[in-house]
Amino acid sequence: MRTDKIIKSTTADAADYLHNGVDATEEKIDASVDAFSSRLASLETYLRENGDRLLKNAKELSGSAGTQMRTHPLAAFGMAFVAGIAVARLLRR
Repeated sequence: MRTDKIIKSTTADAADYLHNGVDATEEKIDASVDAFSSRLASLETYLRENGDRLLKNAKELSGSAGTQMRTHPLAAFGMAFVAGIAVARLLRR
């Protein structure tokens, strides 16, 4: 009888110890998930803002390039021709 009580007591103590460990681990995981979510949200905001800024700059450059090509068509043709030759030589290698 006494042995059964000792075994039950030891088992209960071990179960409590494991339960406390699991609870502590769960709290740490929850804190890590919250921190990760916060960082992910700030990264998403940062990328969205920079993407919008890059899109705006690309539109401005496109408009500027269009204007330059209309005002200097021969130079635009020459640049395109030279770029084509350079790409062809790079692709041959």
